[in-house]
Amino acid sequence: MEHKGEVNLKRVAAFFRRSSTGPVCRMQTTSDIEPWQVSKAYFTLITYLNDVSTEIQGIRNTDSFPISQNIRRLTAIFDKLEVMIQANPPAPVVQASNVSASLEPGNKGYRRWAHCMLRDIYQMVEKAVPASKCRHVNELGVYLSGAFGSSTKIEYGTGHELSFLFFVCALFRAEILTREEDLAASALVLFDRYLKFVRRLQVTYSVISSNWHGGYSLDKFQFLPFIWGFAQLCYGAPFSPQKMLDEDTISQYRKEYLLIDCVAHMANTYIGTFARHSSQLWSLAALSSWTKIQRGVMLMYMEDILLDFDNLNALRFGELMSFEEDKSGRKLGNARLGVMSPLRRQMAEEQEEQDQEPELPFATPSISRSELIEGSKKKPAVDKPFSDGLSNSGLSVGSDCSSLSGVSVHLPTWMDDAPRNTKQ
Repeated sequence: MEHKGEVNLKRVAAFFRRSSTGPVCRMQTTSDIEPWQVSKAYFTLITYLNDVSTEIQGIRNTDSFPISQNIRRLTAIFDKLEVMIQANPPAPVVQASNVSASLEPGNKGYRRWAHCMLRDIYQMVEKAVPASKCRHVNELGVYLSGAFGSSTKIEYGTGHELSFLFFVCALFRAEILTREEDLAASALVLFDRYLKFVRRLQVTYSVISSNWHGGYSLDKFQFLPFIWGFAQLCYGAPFSPQKMLDEDTISQYRKEYLLIDCVAHMANTYIGTFARHSSQLWSLAALSSWTKIQRGVMLMYMEDILLDFDNLNALRFGELMSFEEDKSGRKLGNARLGVMSPLRRQMAEEQEEQDQEPELPFATPSISRSELIEGSKKKPAVDKPFSDGLSNSGLSVGSDCSSLSGVSVHLPTWMDDAPRNTKQ
């Protein structure tokens, strides 16, 4: 029979063996792109993107969809990070003594903020996840800390956005978030909160873009809000693609749709017309089908972002997001677009039931689920689809894995024959 001390020593040894396999860089050369495309992490990533795109069709940001306590605790991380911005204001701009110093981009205050973030981010993650999942804190912290940009170059791009996508996928893999309860909220609440925060970083510290696609892109910093923004509009869209850049559309719908929020932010922060600073997005406005646009943008992301070595070489891979080959035999499908999603159907049925309930005089009013969700009191509107599915594979999650601790964007061929929108 083993002595109790020997058992404890074995546990300690196992602890350190496991901690030595934390997230590491696996993209060393361009030859690593091929194994990346068949890795477990890649399959998890694409499945999640498609599942969210299917789920949020016809759902507005202001609708009363489920928001779990885990989602709320995770979004609270950004409140703490914003306090750090207040404690680390931009450095005063002084006249440079030499030409090379005057050409150095960004504000040095960002480096002070990044130092504070790295000091506290793991503790923030630990407090935000259930105690039973603390063994995943190290890996989750690596992904989240890499999602805010480079403190060395004071720049941000789609590679950092991809690190946040790794963070969210790892939350599902660790079963901290669940597909049944958190799929829509992970995009429309958690990612939306992240998006607003990194925009504040970009504006406050004059962060430059690390992407190379410039005016030929959708946006020089972000890509994901366009994938999901177009998906939201694939069912029940209240306006056509030709209207998405109009001032009236921006004014009316910026709080309700990811896409229009992006358009509004670009209109407020970029100089010139959309035809000049975001010609790809301007060209998409000439098309008539939200479904066709979303599928084309998703293909563009897979080909131009997920296969670009400069975007991938800083990524870390751990046990939740593994670089190992996926041998499950599953096939990567597409989002099922142009149909009412299960969540949208559920919301419509709940609204119909509420509308059919007779009002009793002097009765104590019941509290609906929508009234319990903070900040989401607007009743969901049941809209008729504007336009016009494939795999409803579901997000693969599991707890078997744990850890201790410039893009050249071209106009896709499906756009070649599209008439050019004359609006700018």
